[in-house]
Amino acid sequence: MNITEEENDFTKRVLENNQSENDADIITYIETIHSIARKKTTGYLKKHQVNYQQWRILKSIYLELAITPAKVSAATFTDSGTISRQLELLETKGLVKREHSKQDRRVVNLKLTPEGENVAKDGIKFSEKLIDCVRDKIGAEKTKDFHQALIGALKCSAFCNDK
Repeated sequence: MNITEEENDFTKRVLENNQSENDADIITYIETIHSIARKKTTGYLKKHQVNYQQWRILKSIYLELAITPAKVSAATFTDSGTISRQLELLETKGLVKREHSKQDRRVVNLKLTPEGENVAKDGIKFSEKLIDCVRDKIGAEKTKDFHQALIGALKCSAFCNDK
C-alpha cells in the first residue's frame, strides 16, 4: 500500500515546519512515522490475508511478549473484546491455536501454528526493511542513538502517572 499524494504532501509540510524548539513536533513526528509504517506494513501483509492488528497479535505471541488473550490485549494496547474477535479470525485462518493450561484449566494459552510463525516472521522482516531505510538515511550510529532515545521515551511514558 503506497502513501497517497496527500499523505506525502502532509509529511513534506511536517518536515518543512521543522521547528526543533517546538516539543509538540516530536509527537507529530512519532505519529507520522507510525502512520506511514502502519500503512506500508498493512499493504505488505495483504499477501498473507491479515491486517495490521492481526499481525501485531501474531508478533506479540511470536516474540513471547504475550501468551494469553489478556496479555496480548496489554501488549497491543487493544481492548479485550477486539482481541477476542481477532483471535477467532486468526484461529479460523489457521494461524493461532488456543490451548488450556495444564496447571489451570481456566487459563487459555495461545500458540502460533507453523503458518502463523511464518506470517509473524515475514512481517518482522518487512519491519526491518523499514528500519534499514532509517539507517540508510541517518546512519548506523544515529539509528542506535534513536533506538536508545525511544527506549527512554517509552520508559517515561510507561511509568509516568498523570496527576
